[in-house]
Amino acid sequence: MTNPAPLPTSLPSTPVRWRAILLGLVIAVGLNIFDPISNYLIASSTFGNSHIPFTVLFGILFTAYVWNPVARTWLPGAVFERRDLAGVLAVGFIGGTIPSFGARFVGVISAPAYFATPENEWPAYVLPNLQRWLFPSNAGGGVDRFYRGIQSGESIPWDIWITPMAWWLSFVGCVVLACVCLMVILRKQWSENERLAYPLVVVPLRLVEEPPPGRLFPAFTRDRIFWIGFGISAGMLLWNTLGHFYLIPRFGFINSYAAIDLGRGFYTLMPRFDFYVICFAFFTPLEILFSVWAFHLLAVFQAGISNRIGFGPASQDAGVSQQNAWGLTVFVLWGLWMARHHLLDVWRKAWGRASHIDDSGELLSYRAATFGFLFAIAYIFFWLCRTNMGPAIALGYMFFTLVLYLGMAKIVAQSGLISLRGNAPGILGLVGTPNLSDTSIAALHQVGGAMFAYVKGFAMTGSANAARAAEAAGEDKRRLGRTLLMAGMCGIIGYVGITLFLGYAGMGAENFGDYEYTVGNRFGFNYTVSEIKGRADVERDWWGVAFSAFGAVTTTLLIALNQRYPWWPLHPVGFTISIQWPTRASAFSVFLAWLLKTILLRIGGNQLYNRSCIFIYGLLLGYASVVTLSFILDIVFFMGRGHSLHAPPI
Repeated sequence: MTNPAPLPTSLPSTPVRWRAILLGLVIAVGLNIFDPISNYLIASSTFGNSHIPFTVLFGILFTAYVWNPVARTWLPGAVFERRDLAGVLAVGFIGGTIPSFGARFVGVISAPAYFATPENEWPAYVLPNLQRWLFPSNAGGGVDRFYRGIQSGESIPWDIWITPMAWWLSFVGCVVLACVCLMVILRKQWSENERLAYPLVVVPLRLVEEPPPGRLFPAFTRDRIFWIGFGISAGMLLWNTLGHFYLIPRFGFINSYAAIDLGRGFYTLMPRFDFYVICFAFFTPLEILFSVWAFHLLAVFQAGISNRIGFGPASQDAGVSQQNAWGLTVFVLWGLWMARHHLLDVWRKAWGRASHIDDSGELLSYRAATFGFLFAIAYIFFWLCRTNMGPAIALGYMFFTLVLYLGMAKIVAQSGLISLRGNAPGILGLVGTPNLSDTSIAALHQVGGAMFAYVKGFAMTGSANAARAAEAAGEDKRRLGRTLLMAGMCGIIGYVGITLFLGYAGMGAENFGDYEYTVGNRFGFNYTVSEIKGRADVERDWWGVAFSAFGAVTTTLLIALNQRYPWWPLHPVGFTISIQWPTRASAFSVFLAWLLKTILLRIGGNQLYNRSCIFIYGLLLGYASVVTLSFILDIVFFMGRGHSLHAPPI
């Protein structure tokens, strides 16, 4: 019994109101301004970098549990109904995709001017192969001052960033446009035909359901089991928060990265307990939860045994990531094949040949979504060619990036994992560096580095959840669709702007204490040097080919078994993400959610499970309340040396 996550009840047909759209924009832009401040200035919890950023959840919970009760008493016309909060959530999902992208993006485009030295050989192999209009000039030490900070009386050299940012934003804007359009096209297939669970959407919408007449809060808040859940998470985190001030024993297992060492050559197991992961995973179908932790264990033992006996590619994961990459490719292509009839309907509707197909409930019309997507990918292709990436290489890069983005979006929609990375085949490994020009190698690394976004699928995951959340936002969603695009671009500008300001006027990016401005932003350029220099010595990795083929065949078999036998317990989702860092850090919490849900369903069936959902709502609200309190205490008492009470694995 999988017990799909409960769907929100239908809402009135009236559209989401302008006040909700404005609130969504404020949250989308505000979280991108707020995230660098929290990370670099306050050094507190990480409120971005997950598929449902804490800032977005806090925004709708504050509106529902603080603003609305006050408004119902004093300003009844200012209440945000649930359809409004669904619109806020949709916009917030798009804005929430930016923090995991922004730091590496700014770090990469600023790195050549600051880190190039004769010792690292960038001047010989990297700088001649870069398009200088994509990078800020260091004339007058403009980039140096971003990393070191400006002196008193100096002005911020904004002018050196205008041209490169204009070019990059045109590219990134088209990526966001392509993501939103494609998720509009696929929403009906995923939500209505395949009935994906969407835990990251369902849970927030259930938390903000309308209260009964005459009440200020949802009905479930009057249930004792809700307050038991609230008390458990809030009590444990409050006790740990007291540890900020007093030397007392703590609940050290919460968000701990303590590891169990299995021996030489093996990945460590991480029994990390995370309330945030558990609360959302509880609404995920059982076969997916089981597959995530079971395939993770199999991957750990496969990699360890392979390393010990010397079987497989010479890498730490011994070829598991290559299995994941080609497994994800098969998973995505199979999903598109399953959607072929729907995609054909969309195409016919876009050309005006299927008047009977109704797209009035979508964020964009199928015509706007189809031609918007085609325009976006055409611009992306020509932009990549302008970086001196060969046309064939650009097409290959776009294809595998699309595989990654689509795969992450669908897996997040199915699994509800708050932190998830993917792994898709790379065009460099497929074609081989001996067959690429210097400029193509450099272009692949500069674009891939800037668009890294922790390989979370960038705006595609947020767009998928936004399209699902919009279902609860009433009719006339078109203005909400336009707002999503605006939120993405305004969020990027806000994030980049505040980051540059903090670098120049603050401590300097070199002192942010962020991996992205010291090491992470140099990887791609170092790879460019090593691959150009060592091109003649590269040999085909036949181990990699074999493991890639094994991953593709295994995923095909899992899909076939999953489709043919309803009782089959292993879902291909778990196989495609088995070794990535967030999976390692979340696997134990996923196991706990699976174990709890399994026991409840075996003992009391759906009735007991549905009642236990109220307990989970309490856990999540208690967690959110104390994380917010801890952040306020960090501002007041621990500015610059805060505490990461909320730290989802990136």
